[in-house]
Amino acid sequence: MDAAAMLEWLLERDVSALLRVDAERQGVRPWTFHASGGSQDNRWTIRADADSAEECLHRVRKALKAHGLDLPE
Repeated sequence: MDAAAMLEWLLERDVSALLRVDAERQGVRPWTFHASGGSQDNRWTIRADADSAEECLHRVRKALKAHGLDLPE
């Protein structure tokens, strides 16, 4: 699943998310993915930073799975 499809999938599940690349970090883990969701009583937030977009999305998949969101391949 590419980043755009992942963001669409999360939107359908009422999860707010963004993928960002930050040139000001001068190549040190410039990719960031941030997501938040859950109910008012059980709100959660995740963040992953990585050197590549692929690694960032891999880390996010693991974190989302821990919150019960098992993304399709």
